[in-house]
Amino acid sequence: MPLFLFKYLIKAKGVIILKLVALVGSPRKGGNTDTLLQKVAEGFTSQGGETQTFYLNDLNLRGCQACYACKKTGQCVVKDDTAEIFKAINAADAVVIGSPIYFGRFTAQLALVMDRLFAYLKPDFSSSLAPGKKYGVVFAQNQPDPKLYAGCIDAVGQVLGRVGFAAGAKPLVGSGLGAADAALQNEQYLQAAVALGKELAAVNKE
Repeated sequence: MPLFLFKYLIKAKGVIILKLVALVGSPRKGGNTDTLLQKVAEGFTSQGGETQTFYLNDLNLRGCQACYACKKTGQCVVKDDTAEIFKAINAADAVVIGSPIYFGRFTAQLALVMDRLFAYLKPDFSSSLAPGKKYGVVFAQNQPDPKLYAGCIDAVGQVLGRVGFAAGAKPLVGSGLGAADAALQNEQYLQAAVALGKELAAVNKE
């Protein structure tokens, strides 16, 4: 049964089960990025949704090979764990991406996945993603100025928008988070992350 029809039948019965995919771009489990993404997931599940988290550093991921096979087959042909990420994204209503800022940019782990999203573009560069999928982004940085790396943060949103996602929430930038557990001590950021998760769930109930 097509995914859109399945969701329609569920909605007709008054039950909506939303799915969120969280991509953790930090190599530190339990660090600031992971902590904030866990709170996003908490906010999403509080609205009746389900979440699936991928720790990119644990996965077997390769960069885009520029083979353009995806333009012939409709999907990436590189055999690695990105296939599981794509499978989850295809079934999800929203995705949230998180990364610390290292040397002024998002992590290499996240860059691998961002490049591989190219597979969602058809030969005419229209998107093959099902419409209506929302995205949120979460960044953690030591620098106190939340706008210092705005260009990097905007670049992530531009890529996600280019491949067919729609902005579902304002980016959350956890600035001034130097220690690995700093986010745990910052109630403002924790609450903002929960709110982001709720917002992603809300926009997908429409």
